Amino acid sequence: MRLFYAIEFDEIVKTELAKAQPILKKRAKRANFTRKENLHLTLRFMGEIEDANYPVLAKIQAEIASKHDPFLLELSKPGIFERGNKFIVWWGIRKSEQLYSLQKSLEEEIRLNGFVAEHKIYNPHITLARDFSSYDNVKEILSELGSLTSTIEVGSISLMESLRIDGRLSYVCRNKIKLLSH
Repeated sequence: MRLFYAIEFDEIVKTELAKAQPILKKRAKRANFTRKENLHLTLRFMGEIEDANYPVLAKIQAEIASKHDPFLLELSKPGIFERGNKFIVWWGIRKSEQLYSLQKSLEEEIRLNGFVAEHKIYNPHITLARDFSSYDNVKEILSELGSLTSTIEVGSISLMESLRIDGRLSYVCRNKIKLLSH
């Protein structure tokens, strides 16, 4: 199974994020756009995991959820990661100590349970498009996207599976655990 931990969004947030995509689509020479139903915030990508390890990942999820309270996130602004002459276009999250604490705890618990540690700095973002290329200046296109004002209520952590359904990339929630208020 190809698994990752994530924060899922309600329909209001997904709809607001998806509003940026038509602007990108008009200006794209080529791109692979994230489908609205797949929009999420990744906490930690685990990769290919043996079925036998799934219970350990669910245990990690429960352990982390029991140590963190629900919190709010705010969308910030769009950005890009450069990949040669192609880009990943994303929407950012305003700095949140609760988010970084949650992700750091998750990373530590993953490591303590024998999985390989992630050494990249966590950079929270919501991917809108991969392999984005354009005839126009991508930074100018980002300025056309404007701003979004959604607040994201983080009340749970999801363990997601990435798979193909009818030839389309789909993210399916395999386990969702509520954050516990202390």
